[in-house]
Amino acid sequence: MNYNELQHQIGYKFKNLDLLELALTHKSFSNSKNNERLEFLGDSILNSIISLYLFKRFNGEKEGLLTRMRSYLVKAETLTMKAEEFALGDYIKLSKGTANLSKNRKNSILEDAFEAIIGAIFIDAGWEHANEITLKIFNKNLLALSADMTFKDAKTELQELLQSKKYELPKYLIEDVGDGCFSCNIDYQGMLFESSGPSKRIAETNVAMKVLAHIKELHE
Repeated sequence: MNYNELQHQIGYKFKNLDLLELALTHKSFSNSKNNERLEFLGDSILNSIISLYLFKRFNGEKEGLLTRMRSYLVKAETLTMKAEEFALGDYIKLSKGTANLSKNRKNSILEDAFEAIIGAIFIDAGWEHANEITLKIFNKNLLALSADMTFKDAKTELQELLQSKKYELPKYLIEDVGDGCFSCNIDYQGMLFESSGPSKRIAETNVAMKVLAHIKELHE
């Protein structure tokens, strides 16, 4: 399988491509050679990277808030969305039976593969590269973060924020741009924000994060 496009999307080119292939091999495909160990490692690396970022950025905030922030950022739904953004489902090796499962039942497989890729990058290149790539992947999520958030999904967070300011609620305009990709835009106070994703939900969430990040920057 050709992984060039996936590596481009991730922003990292593997020295040892076997690590990427292993990260995308589900246990249903191979009981002896699969991504479970890399997923275990990637989960720890991801949590450490996000923890360090939060520790540095939110200097002085208490442990409880930092823990809630981290849980919000690395929750299963977010990791599944990240995996969908990279179309990992097109690359993961599955048994025929597992491949026929419903989309919802495959979410944990996507989540695990995403974490396994983080682990694979760490093994391939070390902490600095894993840290850099992970922070780029979560850039929009991190920009939208603030200590006064309720740590709900981006669309809910944006709606409640606009309601509190007595602003008009956002209208998500979705367009199917083909090739399994959707574009979504929001008009916020005369400014047009646009984003895209492999599903309507992801496109809407991505553009909501952009608007949230813009609002937070204005009030910093």
